[in-house]
Amino acid sequence: MGESRRNPLIAGTLVLFVARLALSLIRSGPVLVADEIGYLTNARVLAGGISGQLEMAPFYRGGYSALLAPLVSIGSPTTSYHLMLALNALLAASVFPLLYLLLSRWAGTPRNVAIWVAFAGSLYPALTTLSQVTMSENALFPLVVVWLIAVAGLFAAPPEGSRQFFWAAGLGAATGALWAVHNRMIVAVALAVAILAWQAARRRLRPAALVLGLVVIAVAVFGVHLLDNYLIDHNYAGSAPDELSERTDSLLTFAGLRTVVANLFGQAWYLLVATFGLAAAATWDFVRGRRLHRSGLGEKPPPALAALLALSALLLLVSAAAFPERTRPDMLIYGRYTEVVAPALIAFGLGALARARPAWRAPARPLLWFGALTALVVLIRATASDPDAANRWNISALPFVTVQLGPAILIGAALVATAGAGLLLWASTRGTKVLGLAALALFVPVIAYGAWNPVRSSERAVYPAGWESPESAARAAGAKTIAYDLDDYDTIGLYTVQWFLPDTKLKLFHGSREPAPSRFVLSGEEWGRDHPGARPLWNAVGRDETLWQMPSANP
Repeated sequence: MGESRRNPLIAGTLVLFVARLALSLIRSGPVLVADEIGYLTNARVLAGGISGQLEMAPFYRGGYSALLAPLVSIGSPTTSYHLMLALNALLAASVFPLLYLLLSRWAGTPRNVAIWVAFAGSLYPALTTLSQVTMSENALFPLVVVWLIAVAGLFAAPPEGSRQFFWAAGLGAATGALWAVHNRMIVAVALAVAILAWQAARRRLRPAALVLGLVVIAVAVFGVHLLDNYLIDHNYAGSAPDELSERTDSLLTFAGLRTVVANLFGQAWYLLVATFGLAAAATWDFVRGRRLHRSGLGEKPPPALAALLALSALLLLVSAAAFPERTRPDMLIYGRYTEVVAPALIAFGLGALARARPAWRAPARPLLWFGALTALVVLIRATASDPDAANRWNISALPFVTVQLGPAILIGAALVATAGAGLLLWASTRGTKVLGLAALALFVPVIAYGAWNPVRSSERAVYPAGWESPESAARAAGAKTIAYDLDDYDTIGLYTVQWFLPDTKLKLFHGSREPAPSRFVLSGEEWGRDHPGARPLWNAVGRDETLWQMPSANP
């Protein structure tokens, strides 16, 4: 790589890292429960620390937690949490050079174009938003690009020589890593096996290389199975809820299937809107390239693009099927499960616009199709009954305010996305730099609202002014075990407090019908009134949650 490309690449990566790191300075601790606590306590267990109380929580895979584990014991829980957010910022920033490598080396994109479109892809708002929480998507964003690089390398490797062995093993390792981070990446496992078999059937991959790739995947899957069992035994009291069977039961009903189909339309709509139509541009470029290749007028589209589109489609199916019963309005357009592919879709879409330079006046047919899809999604939302509030974290790249996510919000987001797509089409006729600047102009405002708003509001809700960690109070009192009163169950209280008690084990009980299994009890204010002699050690500001110490004679 020449000096003229290396300097902007390094500078851009540093800018992305520092900007996301700066945003993390306002954070105090986990806010998304029980998700964050699942990954955090998994990391603590893998580091040899005390287990969490996750009997009532879903099971969380250990791949991302393994990255966090070395940071668990560095300083206080607050310090180690900030170090984890710094790691997230690094992982998010790495998407830029990885996209540049994918596009410039394996997608035939000129380097002067690749540097701009890769930077725009790495600005995708959800990358910034989710870097502020310890969620597995932080590992999935760069791993997806690594997986695409491995696919591209495998297709580019000549049948003779040792390079295909390297890429087959690399694809297997990247696939195993994705599977270790989240179980929805079973779609990557299926695609990787299909790709290896396809290349072998075309005699582009030797049988020994095929076996090597499959063995690496199999070993990874078995290793993940062992890791899962270890975490279940040490962090989930030996059992984990079987969410798959519960969802399968709902899927086999007419109402469940109807909801899943509606989700598929809604979540596909979100991916189009959140990328300002660039996901459609990437798809259009693939279809156009296939058509030109069959006519003998061009080269076949890059294999990485085909793999990306296949992965995107399968993730949409999995994500739609994850919510056969909707309880929140954001589930209809849920983006978090699918937008790990968005940075690559944006980069490929911008590359297509830069190369093809279509007329800036958008053709009528795509607008009509998008208008019809929007009308359908709005109709579904208008007739649905989703009583809970929308969760902005799951749709953080929506280019509009969220509020209650009613039909007017969806229409507003669709109009903004349409205007943004028109701007990109116009900019594509003015050169690569103008196109890149237009993409930045679209994504930066969404980051300002999509990242700042949920980060700030969630931080204030969980850690209001005056909040203090319970660690020092519990340590000073020698509390090795704390009884948590389920009669005063508070989701944030049960899970968040665990992270700030690194040396203390929680035991659940119902205070109204059984004695506390410890002299230290985490309950509400009523506990102190009903138990004379109970002494408050710590109180969660803004919530009815107090750590009580009972007299020695009354355990």
